[in-house]
Amino acid sequence: MDQEDLNKIMDAHGGHLIKMAYFYLRDREMAKDIVQDVFLSFYTSSNYEERGTLRAYLTKMTVNRCKDHLRSWSFRNLLFSHDWVETIHKQQDPLILNEERAELAITILKLPMKYREIIIFYYYEEYKIKEIAAFLELSENTVKARMVKARKLLREKLKSEDWEVLSID
Repeated sequence: MDQEDLNKIMDAHGGHLIKMAYFYLRDREMAKDIVQDVFLSFYTSSNYEERGTLRAYLTKMTVNRCKDHLRSWSFRNLLFSHDWVETIHKQQDPLILNEERAELAITILKLPMKYREIIIFYYYEEYKIKEIAAFLELSENTVKARMVKARKLLREKLKSEDWEVLSID
């Protein structure tokens, strides 16, 4: 793979990977750093085999790097000096264009990781339950149970019946 190929891959998948990393880390700059690290690792020692889509492979690498970072000693000892909710509004994220979407996004970011990732993969990435289960190495029943719990938590936090997407199927 040459530099031109890498640039094309970065252009095609970079935005998506930064959004995914942001949903895990809640920090735009750290998300960019993680994605840069993913691309560097992919470029220098690519173990990618054409068994699945490149997007899924890079997403999995990004999610794993985010989880590693969240488990790291440096992250656990980091003291946040600013309120990340205010940062979301200042950055004008493309996902957060109006007040209702902002409220939903902020509420999703407040969910515990195991529920947040299910919501993100299902609604934002549009993966099916079976795909999420395989991706996160969980049973389909566990994914379904977490989806029900995540919707319940969102409903309670949003305190509104106008969110039909949260209705339990």
